[in-house]
This record gives sequence, structure tokens and C-alpha cells, in this order.
Amino acid sequence: MTRLVLGLAAVSGPVAYFDPNGYRWAGVVGLAVAVMLAGTAAGRWSRGRAARRSVEGLRKLHPSDFEAEVAGWLQREGWRVERRGGTGDGGIDLLARKRGETLAVQCKRYAEHATVTAPQVRELFGAAVAESATAAVLVTTGHVSGPAQAWAESLPGATPLWLVDAGRIGQVAARQALLKDFGVKT
Repeated sequence: MTRLVLGLAAVSGPVAYFDPNGYRWAGVVGLAVAVMLAGTAAGRWSRGRAARRSVEGLRKLHPSDFEAEVAGWLQREGWRVERRGGTGDGGIDLLARKRGETLAVQCKRYAEHATVTAPQVRELFGAAVAESATAAVLVTTGHVSGPAQAWAESLPGATPLWLVDAGRIGQVAARQALLKDFGVKT
């Protein structure tokens, strides 16, 4: 889209300005179309960014786009992020590193009534320990089941496990920062 707008403007601008062979009208029309296309693209981009600042908007993303959004939150907080998502990711979608700390992050873009189970939380925690991560973070647009929440809360403090579910992710998305609620220095 950007190439089309730039190409149209590059051709139409000189035609409108220099008026070769009386085709000024074609240049003016071309410039007008380029401006309209640019405005449409800018509006679409702006609406897309705004949608990502709500739980509903995040649920509409493709799972890989949701992972990218979470990675962006971490990067804005100064973390270097390695994306691993997809099949065979070993239970870790993102590895984030900063000042000797390593976060193992699992992203679950779920529907409103979907629930992350205790086995899924245990899998993330096990993968985080195997990766020698200093903390594990589960981020979901769904909910965390009661047993999963209880299991996470029962862990000794050696490797923290932080759960960010639909009740919290709207606030995270609005401010574009993931770890502020957990006392992590950013």
C-alpha cells in the first residue's frame, strides 16, 4: 500500500506541476487519490493500535500477532526478546533478557470463556526451570483456572511464576507495560 501511494504521488506530482501536454488534471486526480489512500492507511493503522489496547482487541489478533504484541510490551520496558512461538516451542513463546534476568513467557490468546489449566501452567514452569529462567510469565486473554492459580501460589519463591489473565491484561495493554504490577524494575 505504501509503495502504491508513493509511486502514485511520484508520478502525479510532476505531471500536475509541469503540465506536459495539458494533462494537469491527471496529475491533480493522481495526487488526490494518493492522499486518500494515505489517509485510509493511516486510519486503519491507528484503529489497529487502539484495538490492541483492550482485551477484546487482543482476542481478535492472530496468536502470532498476540505474541508479537506481548514482545513489544517487554521491549518497551527494556527487555531483549527472542521469539520462539509455534509448534515445538517447548512451552516458551518468548525469552526476555535484561540485566542478568531471564523471563520465560507463554502467550495464550484465548476466547473470553476459555481457561488456562493447571497442566499448562506446570508445563510453562517446568520449561522455565529447564531454561534456567529467573521467572516465568503466563499471559492470556482468557482466564486461569482455580487449580492453576492455587498451584502457582503454592510455589516456593525461588522461581516466580506470574499470571496475567483477562482481568489484568486490559490494564497492561492500555499502558503497554507488562511487568509493573509485579515489582520488576524496568
